[in-house]
Amino acid sequence: MININSITRKRIAILLTFILIIAAFFLVITGAGICSVTYSLNETIVPILTYHKFCIGDSPDDYTINIDLFEEHIAYLNDNGYKIISISQLLECIRNNFFPEKPVVITIDDGFKSVYELAFPILKKYQIPANLFLYSDFIGNGHHQLSWQQIREMIDTGIEIGSHTLSHSNLLNMKKDESHIEYLERIEKEITLSRAILERNTGVTVESFAYPYGVYSREIKMIAEKAGYEALLNVNSMNNSIPIDPFSLNRQIIPAGFSKQRLVKLLQQKTLEVYDVFPADGAVTDNQEIKIGALLNNPNIEPDSLFFRLSGSGLLNYDYCNELHEVSFTPVAPKLLQKRTWIANITAYDKITNDERKKSWLFTIR
Repeated sequence: MININSITRKRIAILLTFILIIAAFFLVITGAGICSVTYSLNETIVPILTYHKFCIGDSPDDYTINIDLFEEHIAYLNDNGYKIISISQLLECIRNNFFPEKPVVITIDDGFKSVYELAFPILKKYQIPANLFLYSDFIGNGHHQLSWQQIREMIDTGIEIGSHTLSHSNLLNMKKDESHIEYLERIEKEITLSRAILERNTGVTVESFAYPYGVYSREIKMIAEKAGYEALLNVNSMNNSIPIDPFSLNRQIIPAGFSKQRLVKLLQQKTLEVYDVFPADGAVTDNQEIKIGALLNNPNIEPDSLFFRLSGSGLLNYDYCNELHEVSFTPVAPKLLQKRTWIANITAYDKITNDERKKSWLFTIR
């Protein structure tokens, strides 16, 4: 029998402790542990900002932002430690499970000429990337649209492009007398042919797709994934948090008159964790009395701080079950939900981190 004295046992214990510390450190610096450590100690969020048109002077509509205000946004990001990355760089971050500090993505939809004339010089000035989501029928089709030459020039300086369909149609809308099979074939054409046209006219690979009007269903999402896109983007008005699903990237629309103060608040907004939402994200139903809500996965939420709203409908008189941490609303006749696409938004205050948190998802009553 081997006799291990007390001094030897102490040395063995110290050695084992040292090995465990080294092993734990290795897990943190490798992909196995970085996600959980990053999230719990320094919660990383990725806001994706969405612009449309730009102007000098007063904005003629909600989707046209004054170019000086746009530069104010970019200057704030540049001066306050934000790292503006492209969609392809975001995908690389997701694959490697490693993100820069304070990442932000800039996207610009549709393909108006004001992007080239007004926004592009600012992007070059600050040497930052952006992603243009273009619908191919629009390009080179008038005085207010981008030309293919202008698009190629922007690509040469680091601007990326993504598909926004052929015609910018609402992909959820079926045409009169259109069968379901005919509908799916048309949607597939909108999603796949637009990509082929963009790639043929620019010579670059198109990795990402943004839903027109931000609307989608689980069927539409499956078609887009099958088409080979590596990123799908909505406009569900919330930021992204780790772990990030590249096929459910949330964007925030930046309207006309969006002040720097509002931008700062948007950039600081964290994600409200949930176990489940109902109806499910992307669900399509004919039930106008469907129960809407979420099961919260955050014991630090202050119930009195909850706000629950539907886009275009305002605040809801919701029910809250403290035992289940369930926030819910059920429409009652005669005030049933209209047949349309809805975005549900729940915001709440986290009493531990002192953050405002938000969860948004989309469903359609058809």
